[in-house]
Amino acid sequence: MDPLLPIQIDQILSRLRSSIRRYVFIRGLALVLATLAVLFWLTLSFDTLWFSATRLEIPRPVRLLIVIASLALVIGIAYQALIWQMLIKLKRRALAMLLERRFPELRDRLITVVEMSESNDARKPSALTQSMMQRTVADASRLVNSLEIDSVFNFRPLRIAVVAATIGLVSLITVSVASPSTVSRWSDAYLGLEDEYWVRRNGLELFVVAQPGDRIRNFEDHTLRHATGADLTIMARVLPDKLPPEQVVVSYRTSTGARGRALMAPAGKGEFRHTIGDLVDDLEFTVTGGDFTTPQPYKVIAVPEPAISSMKTVCTYPEYTGWNQSGVGDERERQIDATEITVPMETELELKATSTKPLKMVRITGRGFEVKLDRSVEGRSTAVCSYLDDRGIPFLTRPIAETSAPFISQDGLNVSVGMLVTQRETLAPTPENVEQASGGPVQGAVILREETLRILLQDESDIVNLEPIRLVIRGRRDESPQVTTRLVGIGKAITRKALIPFQGELSDDYGLASTQFEYRIDQAEETETRPTVRQPANALEFAMRGTAEQPAEKFDVLPLELNVGQVLFLNLLAADVDTINGPHLSRSETYRLKIVSDEELLSLLHQDELNLRRRFEQLIDELTRSRDDFAGAAIPPSDAEGSSEPLPLPDAVQRTLNTLRKDSIEADAIRLAFDNILRELINNRVETPQMRSRLQEKIIAPLSGLLEQEFAQAENNFRLLDFSLQQNTSTDVTPAVCLADMDRLLTGLRQILVEMRKLESFQEVIELLKGIIDDQKALREKTEEERKKKLIDLLN
Repeated sequence: MDPLLPIQIDQILSRLRSSIRRYVFIRGLALVLATLAVLFWLTLSFDTLWFSATRLEIPRPVRLLIVIASLALVIGIAYQALIWQMLIKLKRRALAMLLERRFPELRDRLITVVEMSESNDARKPSALTQSMMQRTVADASRLVNSLEIDSVFNFRPLRIAVVAATIGLVSLITVSVASPSTVSRWSDAYLGLEDEYWVRRNGLELFVVAQPGDRIRNFEDHTLRHATGADLTIMARVLPDKLPPEQVVVSYRTSTGARGRALMAPAGKGEFRHTIGDLVDDLEFTVTGGDFTTPQPYKVIAVPEPAISSMKTVCTYPEYTGWNQSGVGDERERQIDATEITVPMETELELKATSTKPLKMVRITGRGFEVKLDRSVEGRSTAVCSYLDDRGIPFLTRPIAETSAPFISQDGLNVSVGMLVTQRETLAPTPENVEQASGGPVQGAVILREETLRILLQDESDIVNLEPIRLVIRGRRDESPQVTTRLVGIGKAITRKALIPFQGELSDDYGLASTQFEYRIDQAEETETRPTVRQPANALEFAMRGTAEQPAEKFDVLPLELNVGQVLFLNLLAADVDTINGPHLSRSETYRLKIVSDEELLSLLHQDELNLRRRFEQLIDELTRSRDDFAGAAIPPSDAEGSSEPLPLPDAVQRTLNTLRKDSIEADAIRLAFDNILRELINNRVETPQMRSRLQEKIIAPLSGLLEQEFAQAENNFRLLDFSLQQNTSTDVTPAVCLADMDRLLTGLRQILVEMRKLESFQEVIELLKGIIDDQKALREKTEEERKKKLIDLLN
């Protein structure tokens, strides 16, 4: 307290200061509380309206902006209406001025007293001034005692602020008591800034149902990659403890601007589905059902599905094929350009493929197995092979041993897996032999004979190719050898000492191991074998052509010591080099050969010679008639010699040329038949030097000479003459030259016919001798029978 200021005045000023501060505090506090209440109801109403319109919470950034603006408003009001005014220093002079304005009866006495007490003038006032000051102080002290300080204030703003604050507080208390969830929701929305703060009756979670296999795929950050061109099936599933909405609506928009809206169809309890066919563009969609709406659009990005850009196999063929050597058989590394590949049975192959996208998993399915290759996030890959029963249920799963390359490379672009193509059913586990199967790693899937593989690729976005990649792997069986044989120079009747020559060709796809004769006598059940002199030694082809380089194989009958009348069944047996599923055997035609005596064989051959001579005589007769027709056309006869009309020369030439061509073929066939008779004599070891000389030098050699010279020259000259007549051109070949050729040819043929008849006379002598021998033998047998009868009669 100022000692110069009367106590009454100081008290009234202090009381006024306290009243002002109390007024400011109450009003400011009331304004802050009223503002808070108003902001609560405004934000709550805004949130309610927003949810009613969108079924969504107000976005967090918007709510954060509202909170910041509200805080700024409250702080501004609090500072302006309370803090700033409470910090104002209320001086005595200001308070005195306030009272002077409100109470005019003070007539500036109060302000004068306050100024006098605050004056710093050190001069001593005069007696008159001092007397006046004392009187002013006394008057001011007397007047302030009767002042009503409350009349200084305007309480209407204070009452309004207090009423507003009271209403706000009452409303807040009421809503807190009546609906705590409302306050809690508001608190979560604006104080906790929660993403979801509305308590909904309905709730949905979204997935995509991908094919193949109705795989459920989850969204990551509301984004999912989907195969371009595949159907997109969106599935909404009701959350636990939530009620299913009556209907669910999906709204979508593609990257090209196309929009759509559709009701999702119920698909079982608590599920709704909608399919958008052939998705080719990126798509955004939202789902609304009941009081649920997706808070932000879900995005589906259309990307190409994984595919195989190239595929090849690295084959390890069975050793017996020899194909593992460079330049032999098929290449070990084979590019697969089509949808199938064929390899020999028992081939181990490593299937290698390159993908267009990094892969996460590969599934290879066959009829009885399924191979699954997986790549982890770290890049390590594993593989298992599951064997399936008839219902497609796995009954055995075994790991696959890694080959030279990882199953799936670290970058996910390369795939490698081993397989075995076999016809051995014991190698493929079945439910019956599963107990005997080893539990260790296997080299790969076992393909029995043929398999159609279906390959599914799953990339890092969990996209699977909708249409499986199909690859047919066929195992080619090792076929039995091909055996083609013929008997040359031997007939169906042979002697006990015959040599049977086999000619022909043998072949096999991978090689011939051995050849041998197989034979049996009469009706014997068991067959016996005898190896051939030459062996194929794993050759792919083995020829027996009767040449010096490829001689025929001969079967010697003499060691068998057969009797006349017995029958020999003979064939050639070939075995291939298959050491796994073989060897495979093939037999030639079985030849039935009857054992006859030398005389009977000669008789049979003589009959063949008689038939050949008749054919030869017909050939000569035909050539003679053709020669005469040609001579008649070339040299027309006089009227005295005959009245028949000769053929035109061109027709006669053509007819003779045709006869020459036909008869040259017939003559060559006769030559070969005589040559075969000679071979039969030799192979049956019944020939004599005289027989060989007569056949070879008197018939076969001359007939060969005629074919090479006279037949060829005559045919050539007739062809030239025919061309000259047809084209009306000149030639050195005249009809006379051709006629001379025909005469020389017929002369040579008739000379050979004479030798054939001589040979026939010789054979007739042999036949006569044979008949005499047979008669003697019959007579001797009859004599023996008579002797036996007489002896029996004597004994009786």
